[in-house]
Amino acid sequence: MGKNKSCLPRISNRPKLNDMEKIPGTKKKRLIVKHGAENIALWVADIALLYTQERNVCVIDKFSKRYCLNRNLSEVQEELDEQIFFRANRQHLLNINFVKGFRVHENVKLKVDLTLDGLEPTIIISQETAPHFKKWLCES
Repeated sequence: MGKNKSCLPRISNRPKLNDMEKIPGTKKKRLIVKHGAENIALWVADIALLYTQERNVCVIDKFSKRYCLNRNLSEVQEELDEQIFFRANRQHLLNINFVKGFRVHENVKLKVDLTLDGLEPTIIISQETAPHFKKWLCES
């Protein structure tokens, strides 16, 4: 019977970059985003909002600058601290440090106001998600 190399333990104790996603409690401090042809290492703390638009994930930073991310929103959500980022709906991930407040929308939903002015996506939170959002906002 031959040795299966994939079953052998790794000799190096230093985790590879891709292994960071698998270590419990490890959250990303930077994301690699695209701005035109340029790849930029953007600090996660500087990200105000992530959202999907026509199958693309867009990132808006604290200066309202837009970037692209070549991954889906669920993958990114798993890498971010859930005390800082909240999944408002299928399209939006919010950074708590950029949430100004919220108001009632259509009697049962919530409309989120961010500290950045002039953002085009309107962020609506469903009736089912609203209690979780309020709890996250008050406890984080």
